[in-house]
Amino acid sequence: MKAFLSFLALALAIGLGLPSTAAAQVAEATVTADGNGLSRDEAIQSALVNAASQAFGVRLSSQSMVQGMSVDASVDNEDHSMVLSALNKNIRQVLNTPQNAPILGYDVNNVSEALGGGWEATVTLRYAKLERLGADSSRRSAVVVSNEKRYRTLLIQTVGESLVSSRRFDVLNRENDALFQDEKEFILGGDAANAEMARLSQASGADYLIVAKLQSLGVSNNQRETIAMTGEVLVKSSASGTLQLQVVEFASRKIKWSGSQKFGGTYPDAASVGAETLGKLISGAADRLIDRMVAAIYPIQVVKVMGDTAIINRGEGSVSTGETYAVFQVGEELTDPQSGESLGSMETEIGLGTVGEVKPKFAFLKMATGTLTADTEYVVRKTDKKPAGKAPPKRARSGPAKPAAPDRADVFLGN
Repeated sequence: MKAFLSFLALALAIGLGLPSTAAAQVAEATVTADGNGLSRDEAIQSALVNAASQAFGVRLSSQSMVQGMSVDASVDNEDHSMVLSALNKNIRQVLNTPQNAPILGYDVNNVSEALGGGWEATVTLRYAKLERLGADSSRRSAVVVSNEKRYRTLLIQTVGESLVSSRRFDVLNRENDALFQDEKEFILGGDAANAEMARLSQASGADYLIVAKLQSLGVSNNQRETIAMTGEVLVKSSASGTLQLQVVEFASRKIKWSGSQKFGGTYPDAASVGAETLGKLISGAADRLIDRMVAAIYPIQVVKVMGDTAIINRGEGSVSTGETYAVFQVGEELTDPQSGESLGSMETEIGLGTVGEVKPKFAFLKMATGTLTADTEYVVRKTDKKPAGKAPPKRARSGPAKPAAPDRADVFLGN
């Protein structure tokens, strides 16, 4: 049940980032093609191969499609079962999708003898086409992995949620194989429409592996201290550690980014640090790490300039109202003369801006200092600098200041 709820929460998180009208569906599509052959059946066979090649963007072999079968026995049959079986077999081999049978049927539109000899045929092929959720994405795909034994599921879930919130990666799910297998068996069963086969063999591979590790994790439960004067026993529990992330490019196995984030908390009156509390600590560290990773790989950019206001390509979950950012003009790209590797581009700080209104996918940055111009490339980085301004007036005190009440949990996140 926990695995299912985790999967459902991740699916909802991804779904909420899409327009409400977006829907994945399997549609029946058609393509019409011509073919030629020495006989009537060879012409039909050639037209079918050409139609299938157009539908799936691959090169098919007419000879291999009909090898071992008689076209004469099937081209006039209403269900065309033998030809469909041969076509789907060829498609599965070329696309390496062993459980996919996307071709649904075909109609022979015309067959006639050619003037110069031989035959000509026109066919319309019907096939199942999967229309994916939302618009086409140029995002890189990533999957979170971990070799941790005790906290593996917790790490994959928390880091995965932080990645989804960043809206910079397509996050792949590898933790619910049994649930996916159940759905696959339903599609392969007799209750699903034949066109639903197009949903199979569509899983994506990962561009990046996000490797999550826990270092120096320490949990001290039920720490007791007795006050000598009163005999009162004080109880507290604490936890601390470091979350480390590595971004590894799958194809080359090169480490593209690495970072670590300390976390910890002390909890008065708590006999132990539970899984929920530890999960919140790790989640906070994951959010900070992912923010730093995304800023390094995909820095915030200005997408439009409107006077003294810039629209930046980050929204809810990434930036917050009132935060201050430094704006840099992007200049010449630098290259290492020894390795030929890009060292990044020159950056010149233009000024400071404060985040105003925040939308789901973008935000408005009001410039406090500096001037922006249109048709210029800018990147934006968070800063602790504050725009120059008048200091707020001091309020007169009517009595001694009261000390602030201590928090019940003194949570800290290291730099």
